[in-house]
Formats: sequence, C-alpha cells, structure tokens
Amino acid sequence: MTPRAVVSLSGGQDSATAAAWAKAQGYELIAVTFDYGQNHLVEISSARRVAKELGVVEHEVLEVGDLFARIGPSALANPDAVPVRADATGTGNVFAEQRGLPSTFVPGRNIVLLGLAASWGVVRGATALVTGICAMDAAGYPDCRTEFAKHLQDTLRVGLDTPLLDLLAPLLDKTKAETWALAAELGMDELVAQFTHTCYEGDHTTGHEWGWGCGSCPACMARADGYMVWQSSLAG
Repeated sequence: MTPRAVVSLSGGQDSATAAAWAKAQGYELIAVTFDYGQNHLVEISSARRVAKELGVVEHEVLEVGDLFARIGPSALANPDAVPVRADATGTGNVFAEQRGLPSTFVPGRNIVLLGLAASWGVVRGATALVTGICAMDAAGYPDCRTEFAKHLQDTLRVGLDTPLLDLLAPLLDKTKAETWALAAELGMDELVAQFTHTCYEGDHTTGHEWGWGCGSCPACMARADGYMVWQSSLAG
C-alpha cells in the first residue's frame, strides 16, 4: 500500500516544494490549507493550483476565522497592525518586539495549524505530516526551528495516539537558494515561480523572474535573494 502524507499547504514556495519532495519520496498526497484571515489571502488560490498540479488526491481549505487577529496585532493576520517591515521596533506587535522577532510573527500559528493538519490527516490515513518550515529563514521564527519540529512530532504522536507519525520538514536546514535548487531538481521551479505566493502584502499582480510580489517586503526579498544566489550558482 502506498503510504499517505498530509501536507500543510499554504500556497507558498516552501510548502509547495516540500509537497513535491514528499511526492518524489513515494507518498500519496492529501493536503489542507488554512484561511485564518491572512492579509495575503491570495495564497489560498495558489494552494489550490499547486494541489492540482501535484495530483493531490484530497485538498480541503479549513477556516480558522479571526483567531490569530484576536490573539494579537501581527502584521500578517491583522489589517489594523502596522504594515509589514523587517524591523520589529514600533510595529505594535509588542510580544514579537520584546523577542526581537518581526512584526509578522503570529504567536501559536504553527502550533495550531500543524496540529490541525495532523488531526485532519491521520483520520484520512496519513502516516506523515509534511511542512515547509525552514530554520534558515532570516526572520528566525521560533515555530520554524529544529527543536520545534522535533518536540511537535513527539507531542503529536502522543496526543493523537499515532506513535509512528512522522513530521517531515525537508527544508528545515536549507537556505532559500537551496530550496530553489531542490525545486529545480524536482522539476518544480517553473511551477514555484508561476503559481506560488509568498508576498506578505498579497501582491499577485507584479511579476518578477522569481515569481509574484511587491518585491520589497521581507518575504519577497528573501525569495528574490534566494533565486539570485541559486541562479549565480548555476552560472558559476
């Protein structure tokens, strides 16, 4: 029997590449995408397109409502927060500011969403949870770090009574350039550039060789820089 993996598919570059990697490992893919009132809501449409291209057998968009906006003024999920910027100081996201984290940090987001994805998946026979979290991201989100992934896997195994459930995070130790290289190795670089969405501002009208986005928010800059480094490595 083909093993089944549930992908937490945001519609961004990382989750799409992680999904393609899981498919190449021989997993049958199911996927869940979350609508949590994120400012860049266009990523949900991107997730649907990626799921179709990858042959995901079941894909569901789950609404979480305004949970994260109610938790605090993250610039990622609260339209009244200070606009996205790399500098955390004075953004209104005091919790993030006290920890030197960017205004886009949403406390508990990956704890909640990956827990929901795992719950949705194991009921449908998934033996693995696939996520695109990356510890190398310049933002340094604490819920994208290696220790978070390890401890979350242990928690899910106990809490869901699934001792063999694997949390697979193939990009965990990769730079953005290495993520682009992996996407190319999987034959996914064009799909990533054309159909995924990363821009915090939700700009899916301004095109670049690395994809769509405003080009100036931290997410766009990280994606663009990674693309340029990857292209330079090919030229060299």
